[in-house]
Order: sequence, then structure tokens, then C-alpha cells
Amino acid sequence: MESAPTAVTRTTAAGPTRARWDRWLQAMTGSRRWRDRSLSELLAIDRGVLVQAFKIALSAGLAWALAGWLLSSPSPIWAPITASLMALLTVRASIRDAIEKIVAVVIGIGVAIWLGGLIGLHAWSIAVIVAVGFLIGKVLRLNGGAAAQIPINGLFVLALGAATDQVGQRFLDTLIGAGVAVLVNFAVVPPNYVGSATRSVAAFADSLVGVLAVIAGGITAPWTQADASGWLRTAREQGRFAGVAESDVEKATQSMKLHPGRASWENALDRLQQANDTLQIVEVQVRTLSRTIRDISMKMPDREGSQPPMPMASAMLNAASDAIEAFAHTLLRAEKDAKAVVAGGAARRSIAFARAKIAEINADLGDMLAANLARGVFLGALVVETGRILDELDAGLTSMAEQPDQDG
Repeated sequence: MESAPTAVTRTTAAGPTRARWDRWLQAMTGSRRWRDRSLSELLAIDRGVLVQAFKIALSAGLAWALAGWLLSSPSPIWAPITASLMALLTVRASIRDAIEKIVAVVIGIGVAIWLGGLIGLHAWSIAVIVAVGFLIGKVLRLNGGAAAQIPINGLFVLALGAATDQVGQRFLDTLIGAGVAVLVNFAVVPPNYVGSATRSVAAFADSLVGVLAVIAGGITAPWTQADASGWLRTAREQGRFAGVAESDVEKATQSMKLHPGRASWENALDRLQQANDTLQIVEVQVRTLSRTIRDISMKMPDREGSQPPMPMASAMLNAASDAIEAFAHTLLRAEKDAKAVVAGGAARRSIAFARAKIAEINADLGDMLAANLARGVFLGALVVETGRILDELDAGLTSMAEQPDQDG
């Protein structure tokens, strides 16, 4: 028994040190739970990261070797630099980036030779050349990396002199590095972002499911205006999941353009796009539904600061939440050679169950309106908005189920 105070003392004394260690570990790895995690998890190095490292290394090494062999240059440094910058792009993006970087090199050299000859080499002339090069990149709508290449190349020419052989080699190095990056991207595990986009859309669906579930649980008991305002804020915050999902689906779509394995992933991509399109609309409807709940709390007389429970509406929202979850589970398949046809049995059963809950409310809505007109009107609005969510889920399933007819 006497050892207990000593143990407490040690724990207390070690507290600040342990807290600092936990903060450092969380900053480095994203989690304090490290004992049961593998080294690869702690370092955030998985198969995908290793593939990326291999592609960067291969692109840089090949670009250096090829440029050195073709140009007889002892240090063709710009070739591996260009290849490394482009090695992790999608196949289509690497082709676009290669073209833009070559254009940027030509423009940068041209601007430097033209303006350098007119105004000479001074601090202010360097500033002018960089500004002009940057503006030209913006006018040509080049992406950020390519636009930055224009003033960089201008400075390179000014530093070496326009008449040296280094200027021509700079262009050829870029050409070789870009070509190597495109070939490596096409031949060595071409980037495929369907899987990561599927996870983003699944997280988006989970966020909507969570909002409806929280509201459904909250209105089973007396609830307040503060509760309703909190639910609305939560619903609005799901816009960040919507934005990430939209961006990741676009990235996945781009990664499949010119991808050598596109045919095997086309059905999975179609299903991903349909799921995201549907959920983007559903997210707006969930916000509208949350706003209606908030309006009820603001415009209806309350009882001692709270609204009465709404068990039927709660059951309806729970059923709608389950329908969204089943819809996402049915459509999202980040699998090679996924089926184009979506039967959607479980999802359709969930939707039908939610519609049955709506029907139960509609059966009693007349009596509700007679007893309390305002509350009945608001409940009717909730029914309509929930029905629209189910309509969108139904339409998303039907769109995928009709694909075989279109192909035939």
C-alpha cells in the first residue's frame, strides 16, 4: 500500500514530459497512438509512397543518362530536375505539363535575350525581365509551375550570357527531361486516383449520414433552438467534405484520361462520378432540411424553452440516413473490372423503408394540421425535403441500372 503514493508521484512528475512527447508524436505522425502501429504507419510510408519514390528516382536517373549521352554534356542537370517535377503527375497532366514547360523555356530565353540586349544586366533590369516573364505566363494561362519557369529561364540566360552553348542545352535538357517523365508515367504504374477519390466520396456520404442521425436522435426528446442551430451549423460544415469529394473525383477523372488501363476502371469511375453527383445534391437538401428544423424552433412557441419530441420525424430521418449509407455502399466500388450494372437491392429496400415512414406521417398529417396548423405545415415541409433526398438516391441508382440498355 505504501508504494501507491510513489506511483502517483512518478506519474505526476512524468506528466509534462509525456505531454510534450505526445504533442511531438502527433505533429509528426498525426496520432498519439504509436505502440500498436507499424513503422511504415508512423512514417506515413506505404506502397503508394514507395512507388512515387521509385518513379522520381527512375525519371531523374534516366533523364540524366539520356541527356548526357545525347548531348555529350558532363552535367545535364536540368533534365533530371524537369523529370522529377513531372514524375508524379497523371499521364494526361504530364503531357500537358511537358508542353507548357517547353513553351516556358522558349519564352523565358526569348524575353531574356530581347530585353537583356535592350536594357543590359542590372538589378532593376532583372526585376523587369522577371515581371515581364511572369505576366506573359499569366496571359498564356500556363499553370503555376510552368509560369514560374519563364522568369527562371530568363535569369538563367542572363547569368550565362545569351551566346553561350548553355542556353541551347538548357532547352534540350528540358525537352529530354519532359519526354522521360511522360514515358515513365505511362509505363510505370500510371497514377490512378479512383481509389482515393472513392474514399473521399465515402467520407462525404458518412458525413451526411451523421448529420441526419444526429438530428434524428436529437428530436426524439425535447430539443431547443440552440440544439437546432447547432445541427444547422454541422450541416453547413459538411460543405468541406463536398468540396474535397468534388476535387478528388475530378482528379480521378483526369488520371484516367490516356491511362493505359482505363477500360478496366471505366465502370468504377462511372459509379464514382454518379455517387458524387447524387451526394452533392443531397448535401444541399440536408442543409435545407436542417434549416427547416431550425425554423421550427424559431417560429413555433416552445414549452419552457424546448420543443416537444418528434418521434415520427425522427424515424423518417433515421430511415433516410440509412438509405444514404446503403446508396453509397452500393455504388462505391474502387475495383478493377467493376460491374457496370448496379442492382441496388439493399439500397432500394432502404429507400422503400424510408418512403414507408413518409407514408405513415402523411396518413396522420391531416389530423396534425387540424390540431396544430403551423407545426403540421413544418412537418409537411420535412416530409417533402426527405422525399427529395430519396428521389435523388433513386435516380442515382436508376441511372446506373440503365447503362446496359444504352450500351446495347
